[in-house]
Amino acid sequence: FQPVMVSGVFLLYLLVGDCLARPNAFDDLYEIKKEMSREVVQEFSGSEHQEELALLKDHYAVSHPGNEPIIDIPTQFDINANNTELFEGDIDLTPEQWSVALDADPENPLKRRQGLANMASLWQPLGAPIIPFTFAPGFPAQYQPVIRDAISFWEERTCAKFRPANNADRSTIVFNHNANGCSSGIGRRNQQQSLNLQAPGCMTVTVVAHELSHAFGTLHVQSRVDRDRFIQVDTSNIQPGLEHNFRVEPNGISTYGIPYEFGSMQHYPPNAFAIDRSRPTIFARPPLKRFQGSMDGPRATFWDTVLINRMYKCTDKC
Repeated sequence: FQPVMVSGVFLLYLLVGDCLARPNAFDDLYEIKKEMSREVVQEFSGSEHQEELALLKDHYAVSHPGNEPIIDIPTQFDINANNTELFEGDIDLTPEQWSVALDADPENPLKRRQGLANMASLWQPLGAPIIPFTFAPGFPAQYQPVIRDAISFWEERTCAKFRPANNADRSTIVFNHNANGCSSGIGRRNQQQSLNLQAPGCMTVTVVAHELSHAFGTLHVQSRVDRDRFIQVDTSNIQPGLEHNFRVEPNGISTYGIPYEFGSMQHYPPNAFAIDRSRPTIFARPPLKRFQGSMDGPRATFWDTVLINRMYKCTDKC
């Protein structure tokens, strides 16, 4: 198996430890998220952060006279607003993944890497991955063309091929319309895995392509280990208890040589998880303020596709 860029999820697994084996598992998970939220707030509470943030807020106020609101297009994060069991707003973790994490020793990096490789694998074979898929029973025919368009989008730009699943397939993506929100797991699981698409809100090519990117094995851009070079986070405008969604990746995680891209389809919108949606929670740092309005692109960018092609060794693609 090949490891993928999912160590933020893996770190969360390690922090939880064996809590999910106990009857009060989700109470424990709540406490873990609460602690992670506290750490995010602390990260951005230093005087240097606050001084720069004040300047960015002033610049934003000047460039948006009359408190001109952000162009607020609902995203999967808005649809998922009441789903507290998702990681980074739209990432679904299974009990099986938690169980694998229990075998990882946080004091043993080699064992941690092996646990990561086992928890989130790439689709096979590398260079020409095949991804079996099916529709959940009763999946509305009117939305199936949306799914096929999103599949075609990735097939045209990567070396991945999707095909209808058969009884011999162990790893299969199931497009599920009977879902609470829009979400996906990370990478390939050794079982059926739901790609959840609540109808009608999640049934757009943009949302489906985004969730398929997670199924390939990608996380969100603003969680990258180098993100603090590019963005500031205003934790005072994040809904209390949701600050954990802004946790940064640990050191040593590969970015596959992909530059930080504000316009990536895997970047949060500027007002992600905001109390006041007319104000940003994410600010582009100086001298990158010109990118403030370009976060969360509506389609996969060149670099979004390059990332997947590098992960999957698609040598005949960009």
